[in-house]
Amino acid sequence: MTAKLRQHSLSSVRKLQELLHDCNQQLATFRNAIQSLGTSSDGPQLRKEIDNSARACIRSCEAAKNCVLPQLKHEGPEFTRHASQFIACVSACVVEFKRCQALEVTFPHGDSSTSQGTAAPHIPNLEQMLEALENLITVHYSTSESSPADKVTPRRRRGGTCRPQCVCSKLKTSYA
Repeated sequence: MTAKLRQHSLSSVRKLQELLHDCNQQLATFRNAIQSLGTSSDGPQLRKEIDNSARACIRSCEAAKNCVLPQLKHEGPEFTRHASQFIACVSACVVEFKRCQALEVTFPHGDSSTSQGTAAPHIPNLEQMLEALENLITVHYSTSESSPADKVTPRRRRGGTCRPQCVCSKLKTSYA
């Protein structure tokens, strides 16, 4: 039974690793696409590429979120570490989507089919996802960790090997 649980845990960690890698890849693709907003490369094709990469980024974040949320409390430290990395990825997504929104406002495209741009509709969803993940991590750590006092081991004092005569020899002083 323990081996089966461990195997399930390892497969969950691997799945989260794959989903996290996909999130990072989609975010990088999205970021590279929005780098060209407002340049000579800006046009309908670039706006379509930005829209497609934004949607792919959202899909990959949703898939990773659906893996993280149900399993966070039941998995080990490796899973929790990847979940924390996922939170950082979602946070980076929020930053990049807001950056994209600012660039789209600064450099509007005449043939754009949506007046609010590609990024604006997704920002509230990403912010809500980020807040839910951060709250879950906070609750998880506040209920699963022992108090900091339990982790601190008192420092062992030195035995009675020091004599009053040798105290001065152990102090470093400088009279220069």
